Amino acid sequence: MDKVKFLLATLFTFLLISPLSSQAQDSTNYQDWEKYDLTYRTYRITLLPGLSTNGIDAVDYVAKYSFNLLGGYHGALHEGFELGTLINANKYYASGVQIAGIGNYSGDNTLGVQIAGIGNYSGNSMQGVQVSGIGNWASSDIQGVQLGGVFNLSGGNIEGLQSAGVFNVARNDIQGLQFSGILNLSGDSIEGMQYAGAFNIAKNDIQGLLVSGVGNISGGNIQGLLVSGFANIARQDMQGIITSGGINYAKTFQGISLSSVNISQDFQGIQLGLANIVDEGQGIQAGLINYGNEFEGIPVGLISYYRDGRQNLDFWTTETGFTNIGIKLGTEQVYNMLSVGFNPLLNRDVWQVGWSIGKLREYENHDLYSDFSYFKINEGSWTKDLNSILKYRLLFGKEVNEDFKFYSGPTLNMLISRLQGSDDYAPYRLFDIKAKGRQYVFWIGATLGIELF
Repeated sequence: MDKVKFLLATLFTFLLISPLSSQAQDSTNYQDWEKYDLTYRTYRITLLPGLSTNGIDAVDYVAKYSFNLLGGYHGALHEGFELGTLINANKYYASGVQIAGIGNYSGDNTLGVQIAGIGNYSGNSMQGVQVSGIGNWASSDIQGVQLGGVFNLSGGNIEGLQSAGVFNVARNDIQGLQFSGILNLSGDSIEGMQYAGAFNIAKNDIQGLLVSGVGNISGGNIQGLLVSGFANIARQDMQGIITSGGINYAKTFQGISLSSVNISQDFQGIQLGLANIVDEGQGIQAGLINYGNEFEGIPVGLISYYRDGRQNLDFWTTETGFTNIGIKLGTEQVYNMLSVGFNPLLNRDVWQVGWSIGKLREYENHDLYSDFSYFKINEGSWTKDLNSILKYRLLFGKEVNEDFKFYSGPTLNMLISRLQGSDDYAPYRLFDIKAKGRQYVFWIGATLGIELF
């Protein structure tokens, strides 16, 4: 115990007399601290603010090496090293390496490395690395890396990397990478990559890649790739690829949109989803439901409805004896059709449901239809076993008036079935092949029908 008391007394005496002895040390001033009117010291040792080798006027000194046994508050750290068990604080700037058990503080610029158990703060720009258990905060621009257990904050632009367990915030532009467990927020534009467990939000333009577990939101233009678990929202123009598990929205979109629901006011490209909705569109829409006020391109869907497109009702019969009714929707050139039919020629209850996709070519005296169809054939109730007809039709049409057209032409047919007794669907056979429990029957047939409206 006496030895401990002796050591503490010696340290206390050293701290008291060192301000006087330090006057004999190197006091050369450098331009970096001249504007702050600081005095240079190579070393400083501090027990706590006000009790140091620079005395109570520690804020008037700059040092290269700084050791804070509990915590220190000084003028600046210049191209050196600072170690504190609790806190390292510099009124003006810190250049070098700061390591503290609780936190590092720099009132103005920071250049170098800050490592703290709880938090790091730079009152102005930060160039280098900030690493903390909870959070890092730079009031202005960052060039470098912020690694926070909970959060990272930048009051200006970022060039580099932000990685946090919960959220990252950049008040202005980002050039680089942001990784967070929940949220990445940019107050201006992004050039680079954002990855978040929940949300990425950018106030203005995005150039790069955004990946999130829930949603990506941009208030400006986007060039790049957006990937989210639920939603992507681009309030202005989007060029690139956008994919989500729930909904994609872009005011103006050029590229590929993949989601359960894709929505755009002005669209050029490809939409793939359960529902695709546009005001004006050009390209490909593939989904269960496709909708638009004006659309030019290829619709692939169970229902493809366009206000400027076709809405027709078709009736037709074939050599197999099936009589069908179908709703034909799509553009004037490319159409999808849902149909249902029954076969009155067979002595049992046989009916079918079908889907077709085709193209119309208009000539001076006639029209030419070419389409592919799939028909599910059912015996009585819905037949679970494989029992289908694939059909290609080449049809010549003639318009009687604007509400009535008749058509006819040859068809190429293939029956694929696992059912016994499906042989009588085809009137004859060009080929009849059985393999692995399936029957494949090929024949050439004909279609005769009318188109209304």
